[in-house]
Amino acid sequence: MKFKDPNRSGHFAYINNSVLRIMKLILLIMTTFLLQVSASTFAQRITFNKKEASLKQLFLEVKKQTGYNIFWEEGKVNDRQLIDASFKNTPLEVVLDKVLTPQKLTYKLVNKTIVVKKKEPLFFDKVTSFFATVNVTGKVIDAETGNGIPKVTVKLKNSNRMVVANEQGTFMFYGLNDDDILIISAVGYLAQEMKAKDGMVVKLLAATKVLEDVIVSTGYQQLKQKTTTGSYSVITAKEIEETPSVNLMERLEGKVPGVKFDLRNNSIQIRGVSSYNGRPPLLVIDGFVALNQNLTNITSGTLDGNPKNSTQPETSGNAIISTFNPSDIESITFLKDAAATAIWGANAANGVIVVTTKRGKKGTSSINFSTTFSTSAPANFKNMTSMTNQQYIDFEQELFDKKFILNPASDWRQAPVSEAQQLMFDAKSGKITAAQKDAALNVLANRSNTDQLKEYLLQRAVSQQHNLSFSGGAENSSYYVSGNYTKDQPVFRKNSGESYSVLTNLTNDFLNKRLSLSTGLNYTYAKSTVNSAAIQALSVGRYGMAPYQMLVDDEGNRIGSYVTVKKNTADSLIRINKHLPWTYNPIDELNYNNTITERNSIRVNAAIKGKITNWLNLSVSGQLQKSLNDQVLIQNLDSYLGRELYNLGTVPVNGKLVSGFPKGGIYKSTRSNSNAYGLRAQLDIDKNWNDVHRFNMVVGTEISQNKGTGSGQTLYGYNEDVSSAVNVNTTSTGNYATIYGQGQGRFPFTNSSIFRNTTRNLSHYSSAGYSYLNKYFATASVRFDDINLLGVDRRDRATPLWSGGLRWDIKKESFMDKIEWINSLSIRATLGTAGNPPLTSANFSTIAGIGQLDGYTQLPFVYINSPANQDIGWETTKTTNLGIDAGLFNNRLSVGVDIYRKRSYDIIMSLPLNSTYGYSSLSYNAGDLEGHGVELNISGDAVRTKDWNWSSNFNLSYNTNKVTDSRFPNRLANGGVSAIITGLPVDNFFVYRWAGLDDKGQSQIYNASGKKISSKDQTYTVAPEDLVNKGRTTAPYFGGLGTTVSYKNLSLSVRATYYLGHIFLLQTINQQFYPVDNEFSPAQFSGLLANNTRLTNRWRKAGDEATTDIPGITGSSITSISRFMNSDLNVRDAGNIRLQQITLSYRVPGSLLKRTHFIKSIDCGLTVSNLGLLWVANKEGIDPEYQMTNAYNNLPPTKNYVFNLRLSL
Repeated sequence: MKFKDPNRSGHFAYINNSVLRIMKLILLIMTTFLLQVSASTFAQRITFNKKEASLKQLFLEVKKQTGYNIFWEEGKVNDRQLIDASFKNTPLEVVLDKVLTPQKLTYKLVNKTIVVKKKEPLFFDKVTSFFATVNVTGKVIDAETGNGIPKVTVKLKNSNRMVVANEQGTFMFYGLNDDDILIISAVGYLAQEMKAKDGMVVKLLAATKVLEDVIVSTGYQQLKQKTTTGSYSVITAKEIEETPSVNLMERLEGKVPGVKFDLRNNSIQIRGVSSYNGRPPLLVIDGFVALNQNLTNITSGTLDGNPKNSTQPETSGNAIISTFNPSDIESITFLKDAAATAIWGANAANGVIVVTTKRGKKGTSSINFSTTFSTSAPANFKNMTSMTNQQYIDFEQELFDKKFILNPASDWRQAPVSEAQQLMFDAKSGKITAAQKDAALNVLANRSNTDQLKEYLLQRAVSQQHNLSFSGGAENSSYYVSGNYTKDQPVFRKNSGESYSVLTNLTNDFLNKRLSLSTGLNYTYAKSTVNSAAIQALSVGRYGMAPYQMLVDDEGNRIGSYVTVKKNTADSLIRINKHLPWTYNPIDELNYNNTITERNSIRVNAAIKGKITNWLNLSVSGQLQKSLNDQVLIQNLDSYLGRELYNLGTVPVNGKLVSGFPKGGIYKSTRSNSNAYGLRAQLDIDKNWNDVHRFNMVVGTEISQNKGTGSGQTLYGYNEDVSSAVNVNTTSTGNYATIYGQGQGRFPFTNSSIFRNTTRNLSHYSSAGYSYLNKYFATASVRFDDINLLGVDRRDRATPLWSGGLRWDIKKESFMDKIEWINSLSIRATLGTAGNPPLTSANFSTIAGIGQLDGYTQLPFVYINSPANQDIGWETTKTTNLGIDAGLFNNRLSVGVDIYRKRSYDIIMSLPLNSTYGYSSLSYNAGDLEGHGVELNISGDAVRTKDWNWSSNFNLSYNTNKVTDSRFPNRLANGGVSAIITGLPVDNFFVYRWAGLDDKGQSQIYNASGKKISSKDQTYTVAPEDLVNKGRTTAPYFGGLGTTVSYKNLSLSVRATYYLGHIFLLQTINQQFYPVDNEFSPAQFSGLLANNTRLTNRWRKAGDEATTDIPGITGSSITSISRFMNSDLNVRDAGNIRLQQITLSYRVPGSLLKRTHFIKSIDCGLTVSNLGLLWVANKEGIDPEYQMTNAYNNLPPTKNYVFNLRLSL
């Protein structure tokens, strides 16, 4: 028999039987003495008042107040038994009797030692107990199906007695007492304890339905989500695998409540906006802020790598290069409220995305291979809302008749004209007859270039991704090593992107696991090629192709078109002055006009963690990131731009040709280098007191720096064969006169640029959590950030950001025991702050314009782009969040609801400044903004049987905002824009009030009083009240729906997304290419003109205003066109529901794989994505995401077919 002593700080004293016999003898000898002193012994008094205290806590208190030692029989006395103790100056004997008797315990006093043990029943009690026992029968069934569970183990608690149920789940247990407890357990089910009762029916819940402990990674620590107070969403590796796509954002869209993914613009928004400039969430990888703040990179044609600055539209035709290998991601955690984000302080006001990469698991080893291959056809030209050839020629005829197109024969400098327009001029001049003209135009009307465009400029989109990883570990080490190759080829020829990446994560334990070292290395090489020739040929503009314009003739010879000068002029210059050929063909440009971008990035991290005690750890970690980007655009002399610049700059001087442009190509390059490091020291505390109290805390400090440098240059006369160029002073005048004698004679591009920026942060932070009885939780965090972008005084730079939260696990309360259909229920409440620093440094003036010369003095000059402003400070966002989480009906249904409110203060905005200071505006902390929203997440299993499973998930998000201080009243004077106005959302959209066309076919609008205002009225100034607010341009309601039906190893999944409650502006006319009268003369109408089908209904003669709203050509103006385009006439409801994907997947049965002895699993699947709209709110059926359907690059992507395979060894 062993006895236990709690009084030795974590160690136990044991008393064997021989010692016990000696103690009994001593007790017998000293009985008389003890009787004499009993009065004084039990004169000891105890004061102890505590609910749900354990016996061990009481014994310790007795030891503390009396000095008596207490021993008890280990295994027979439950020292964790909870009692309600309420004693005030109570005799020790009374305390012990009152506490121990109900527990069927007794005690003996030996000197100053109390021995507690199980109370032995009297002989009479044993006899009566034998006759009082009962035999219990029962049945154990599956809680889901109601079927009996075979071979269930039924065990008497605190005893070795047990029975096993039969095949039907029935059992009989003999000789039980009325208060006996049975433990019922079965493989694959959650064990259950029940009081013995004859005829009992026990429902066991399948272990697969027990809610898993979702691990939340904050970047600083990992927590069980059920113990947190904040609002988090976690996407696991399994969920990422469900959507096979090169684009990681596409894998996530519609799965995360409160998070909006804009795939076209490559942006993410968590719970709306917290500032006026729409800052993105903070991206963290493996605990440190990522250098590249994009989940996915979209190739662009700009030398700064920014798609926003690209002449190439943002379309589904751009190549995708993932920042991360999706197969390397263990989880992605979205931190949404202040309790979740405040620990990150700066830049966390817009939410935080924490990416955690995979690591090896100790004791196991595996080799995993996965491959994904997808393909889709180019979009169908028939889906374009473009004019037919005949309608397009009619449009050109009207332009010709109304003298918008100038006769190319009138001046050698006149712009070229199209084939149809040339026929019209030839007929007018008498070169051909009217009949010949009509016959020739009829040929053009029946000629289509779509087949040639598809053959020469387009291709099937193909993407592939391959991943191989090795993982495993021994008792003191683990490893994860992976390699990935990705290639994406979009529909436009000569556009592509590919990347290679390697990831290693290693962990080693030392000193009996008291010290661990973790290291990681991630290297990525990415290369992209961008060529805009195909997109430009299919878009409105000077390089666009009329619908009858061909790329090659019947013999396959390329047809050159004239873009800058007309044919006669070009032929003359070539013949007389030996200029270079001056024709343009997109096929040629596919070879001569490519922008190639190469990016090398590396991320190295290491962490050493020491275990000081069982509850105290100290860690030091760091990460180094480096990214080198090289972008080169080579336009050799065969490219159109190279030939054009040479020809324009070649002029006869004194009878000789003089070229200010060196003969050769153009070499444009930029190089940017980004370096970042972070170093952190952190103390981790996690202390548990008998599962009653638990306290965890992290305290740390970190320093980080992000430094970027870059330079660019343009070389002329570039010879690719020998890598040489001509030294040219591009800033001086007079060395580049053109054939037109225009301009100051400067080169079109400067030859150099330099930039540099450095951001440093010093931070101190702490986060703590406390729980009581594992059902009451409290958390708090605080962080001080000091950043060099703000002020000189540290008091201005450093700001405290904090959060606090509470959580109550209601289901663990006794009053919830009888509500069996609720399996878990908890509520959360949080409050806290997060911040945003300025986007750029406020300490110093920003200088721009380096390398330019003054037009009068010819001396270099610079100008201050933005002046220093040391008064600017932090933006602060305060967030309140209330959440409810529940598991219902044996956890077949899970529900999560969050309600939040955000208030942002001191938002940075540009305000007018007295221009005598040298600037007309300056940034100040002047704005305020508030927002609120609701998030709902529901998931459940409608069917769960042995072979069938049907699970679904649905999430709904609502978010809105309102400007509470814009500092100045509404100053809007134009429609078609959003503005920061007090009382309205930041994305409100103002338009003109459409009043129809006048009798001249030009736009009219209503003012605030209902009076019609003509676009020709130059005396009227539009006032803000004349405009009408039509709603928000971003969806306040959005979310996703997914469902999966499985039969054995075969699964069918469907996923849809929806966006509701917002508007879009129908874009009919491209203002730049629609004729305007008396504003720009001469008008140039070369290339592809505005060609939307709605233009066929334009005003042509008086009276048409009764049947159409499309302005006419005659008398048109920018004002007229702008008011038409930006009026409420063109506002449409943007609500839509989109079918994202359908996936059929299959897992090879394990029984078949066992025969191979080395294959663990094989999964394969076929996915069809981009399935289009299920429903759209506008009557025309226009897709609001791709509504400019008269431009090919804005057509919705076609169905994408994806095959994926995963193999594990």
